[in-house]
Amino acid sequence: MGAAVFFGCAFVAFGPAFALFLLTVAGDPLRVIILVAGKPSASPITSCSMSGLSFGIISGVFSVINILADALGPGIVGIHGDSPHYFLTSAFLTTALVLLHTFWGVVFFDACERHRYWALGLVVTSHLLTSGLTFLNPRYEASLLPVYAVTVAMGLWAFVTAGGSLGGVRRSFSCGRAEDSGVMMYSALRFPTED
Repeated sequence: MGAAVFFGCAFVAFGPAFALFLLTVAGDPLRVIILVAGKPSASPITSCSMSGLSFGIISGVFSVINILADALGPGIVGIHGDSPHYFLTSAFLTTALVLLHTFWGVVFFDACERHRYWALGLVVTSHLLTSGLTFLNPRYEASLLPVYAVTVAMGLWAFVTAGGSLGGVRRSFSCGRAEDSGVMMYSALRFPTED
């Protein structure tokens, strides 16, 4: 049972971060370097999102590593009145914090570049709010909803800050492809047809 809890909580805690890594980082060697070494890139959005993701992963590892070690045993959490959902709740909080660090990185660096001090204050305030929710609440399950509300709000803010739009989301989920008349694709195996 301990190994199942360990791997289940590890996958819950770091599954979204791994998916972000695969979808946004793994295909580009420069982004891997930015993620690991923090090297600045030509695109500020790429640089701040990669540094936020790397800080989130490191923060998540340090926050959940002892909890995952306890999951392997020996002993039973919850025997002295603690929450029986402690491991799962900690994994979901770690997921939220990894995503929040990524979103905070995007919004914070954009606010620094544009001299929007109110946005810097909101990022710091949301960070303190999220940390306070995990410290002040003895029942961990009750802190999940407000932390995920902050995560969704910061995710939407980071999405808009990075240049995202509702039309872009619709186009990414549409089944049909938009034809671009200005681009012609030629295959190396066939000669283009004469029109």
